[in-house]
Formats: sequence, C-alpha cells, structure tokens
Amino acid sequence: MPGDPPVIGFYGGLTASLVILTLLMGAGSHAASPAALGDALWAHGVLGPRLRRSAAVGLPVAEGVLGVAGTAALLTGHQRGLQTVLVAGAALFGLYAAYTRHVLALGRGGPCGCSGQDVPLSRWVTRRAAALAVLAMSGAGVVGAGPVRLSTAELITLVLAAPACATLLWYLPAAMHEPTTASVHLPTRATAHQQDKTTVHRTAEGVPTRWTSPPAP
Repeated sequence: MPGDPPVIGFYGGLTASLVILTLLMGAGSHAASPAALGDALWAHGVLGPRLRRSAAVGLPVAEGVLGVAGTAALLTGHQRGLQTVLVAGAALFGLYAAYTRHVLALGRGGPCGCSGQDVPLSRWVTRRAAALAVLAMSGAGVVGAGPVRLSTAELITLVLAAPACATLLWYLPAAMHEPTTASVHLPTRATAHQQDKTTVHRTAEGVPTRWTSPPAP
C-alpha cells in the first residue's frame, strides 16, 4: 500500500528513539550516582566481588557508548549503525530482564540500581527491561528493512512522543511501587501507640475522649 513506508519509518524512528533515550538516561543516572549500581549488586548477593565490580563499571559505560552511537547513527541516517545499536541494546536490556528475574526468583531484594533513586527491585523492573528489549529488537528489524524516512509532521510527532514515552517507561517501576504498611509505619508504630495511651482521658460520666493536652480542671 502507498501509505506503508511512512508508517514503518515512523515506527522505526520511534523505537530507535525510545531505546536510545533510555540508554542515555541510564548512563546519566549512573554517572550522577556512581555508587548506586554497585551497592544494588552487592545487596542482591548474586554476583561475586570481581564480577560485581566489573558490572558496576562496564554496564554504565556500555549504556553511554550505545546511546551516543545510536544518536549519531539516527541523526546521520546510518542504517547499519542504527541497527547494530538496537540489536546490542536489545541484548543489554534482555540481560537486565534475565538478571532481575533471577534475583527475584531467589527471593532476594534490595534497590534496583537503575538510578540514584531508592527504587526497590520488583517485577516492574523486569517487565520494563523486557519491554525495552522487545522494542529494540523489533526496531532493529524495521530499520534493517529500509531507511527511516519521516515527513515533517511525523518528525514533530516523534520529537514530542519519544521523550514522553521514554520518561514514562523510565519511571514505571517507581510509579508502580507500593510501600507496605510495615515498611512505612513500623518504626513509628510503637511511639504512636504510646502517645495514644497517654492522651486518652475520660469525662466525669466515664466516656473516653481524646485530648492533645490534659483537660483543664
């Protein structure tokens, strides 16, 4: 059909932009908080010390290199280079998905290590990585089928949509995280209970009432 090439071009550009932006966001977050990934890997207790140190250094570097290379390939229209970056990105996100799923299957916890934010490891971290891996691989297939050609309207839509979608994906685990009551209120529960006991008074008729200070005589 005559309308197929623009649609394919837009999808290829969108998936490539999503993957590249996510890689750059990951590299930037790790650069802003260099110890976050190493601390998370230590908390997971899966990797040995040497492999943990290598991963803490190598993974952010790989994200940054792929993000910069993908940006250059996308802006210059280098089809083969963009396809290579997307395939490598799919492998990297697939590795993240497999690792986090393995850690969760072992019953381990700790932060996800995605950024400097204190976001705990959860199924949503695994799902986000798996979704990005699928997007990257499908984008690589689309880009490999032909060059990315966009009209002016599609380019404007892409510039607006890609950062928004990448941001939503990036903050998905944090948005879906629901702190348990025990983890939030347990440290203060005993204190609150003690305060409740000391602020309960009774009226002359014997009816309990609550005061913020002792009742006036």
